[in-house]
Amino acid sequence: MAFLDLMQQLFKHTRQDHTVPARVADLRARLTRDPNDTAAFDELAAIAYSADTERQPRDPLTADTTAHIDVSGNLAVWALAEELSSDAGSWYPQLQLAKLALPGDPEHAIRLLNVAVDRRATDEVLIEAMTILREAGRADAAMNLGVAHWDPARQGTAVGSTLIEVALAAGRGNEAKAYLRELAPYIDEAAQAELSAHLEAAE
Repeated sequence: MAFLDLMQQLFKHTRQDHTVPARVADLRARLTRDPNDTAAFDELAAIAYSADTERQPRDPLTADTTAHIDVSGNLAVWALAEELSSDAGSWYPQLQLAKLALPGDPEHAIRLLNVAVDRRATDEVLIEAMTILREAGRADAAMNLGVAHWDPARQGTAVGSTLIEVALAAGRGNEAKAYLRELAPYIDEAAQAELSAHLEAAE
């Protein structure tokens, strides 16, 4: 079911302000124009989760059980991200879809993260992709993704330090030290000293 249809289903069981559905339609239109409008996506997700939290229990005596769909905030956000992911220029929807997919299908989630990083080759997106995996308890996968897209000569200190962090989280201290050695020629002495001290403290 399409995102807007799912939102209508959610609203049927909540006491949402009458202006909220119109706001949802406006935000969805913004994302049609720019699928990477992060503010619009995040606001829509917040509305979906809020509606999910506020919805009233279905009355088994009056509800149409044959046509009932078990709608949730997660399902609505998933539908939104999938709709936007079909745009060849999208990358933010892939990040959000990966977060939702990780618990049940980590391999698919990792593919989505790689797509996002390939489509938007910036330090910020690569760091976010690694962070998503690390926070999901998949530091090894985060390290593999980071290494595949890391260019210490081109990218800033933030990517290298994030890669070092995920290597440490994966229990791969030797790799973390190797990443620091690769990064060292491209960062100042103060940053080197800080990362070296961090590595020593982690051992």
